Amino acid sequence: MGTVLILGHSGDLCCREVRERLLGRGCPVLYLPEDRLLPGLDFVWEVQGRTLRGRARYGGQVAAFEEIGAVLTRSYGIPVSPEAFATPDGRYVSAEWNALTMAWLAALPCPVVNRLRPELWYRVSLNVPALAALAPAAPFKRPRTMVTTRIEDGRAFQRRCGGRVRYEPLTQRVGYRVDGEEGLGKLAALAGTLPFQVTEVIDGEPVEAFVVGDHVVMMAADRSAERRSQGRAADDARQVARALGLAFCRLTLVRAAGGDWYLLGAERIPQLYDCGEDVQDLVAEHLADLLAAGGGGP
Repeated sequence: MGTVLILGHSGDLCCREVRERLLGRGCPVLYLPEDRLLPGLDFVWEVQGRTLRGRARYGGQVAAFEEIGAVLTRSYGIPVSPEAFATPDGRYVSAEWNALTMAWLAALPCPVVNRLRPELWYRVSLNVPALAALAPAAPFKRPRTMVTTRIEDGRAFQRRCGGRVRYEPLTQRVGYRVDGEEGLGKLAALAGTLPFQVTEVIDGEPVEAFVVGDHVVMMAADRSAERRSQGRAADDARQVARALGLAFCRLTLVRAAGGDWYLLGAERIPQLYDCGEDVQDLVAEHLADLLAAGGGGP
C-alpha cells in the first residue's frame, strides 16, 4: 500500500476526517497542512526527461514520489497567512507555490483527487453560466440567467421570471434575492459600469449531492443524509462530475415541484462543516476507500 498524501489547510474538517480513517486502516499518510508548511517543508523535485524523482518531507515524515499511491488535494494555492498574503512577498510566494503544486500534481503518475483541468485552476465555485460553459451536456436543467450592464435589461428579465430573481457576482457563488422593483433597484449603481448577473429563482426541494468517485451522497434540507430514492439524480450527478474531470465535488440541486431537477452550482473543494454527522461520515468513508484503492478517479 503506497503512502496517501493529503494537501489542505490545517483546519480542514474533510482532511482531518479522511486522515483519521486512513490511519485507522493502517495506511501510511503524509499530511501537508498548506497554511503551515513554510518554512518547515523540505521538497525536492528532480526532473530527468519523463522520469519524476523527488521527495516531500514535513513534520518528521517523508515520502519519495514513487512511494505515493494516491493524493487528496484541497489546496487553495496560498501557503502563507492572510496578513502575509496582503504583502507583495506573500503574493509572490503564493504564485510560485501554486505553479509548483499544479505542475507537480499534473506530473505524478498516481491518481490525484482532484487533478484539475486548467479551466478549474482558479475556480473553486462554479455558478450557472460557468457550468453551462464547462459541462454543456449536463443532464440537469439550469435556471435562466442574464448578465448585463443595463438595469432595464435586468428588470425585463425579472418580469420574465415572475419577479423572482437572485443577484450573484460573476465569479462567486454568493449573492442575495432581489425580488420586486425595490430589490432590483439595489443594483442600479452598477448600471453602465460593472456587469451584474441575475438568475431565476427555482422553487422546490433543495438537495446537496456529494460525488465521491462512483458514490453519491445526497444531503437533504435538514443536513442529514437523504435515504429516499432520487431516481436518476445520482447518475446525473456522476455525469456532471465526469464532465468536469472531478472525482470529488459537491453539487447544489433543486428538485422542482413537477419532478424536474435543476443544477444551481458546484464546488470543487467541498466543505463538510455545514453537513450532518451522517453525511460527514459517509463522505469521509468513501474518500478513504477511494484513496486506499489508489484514487480510482480522474
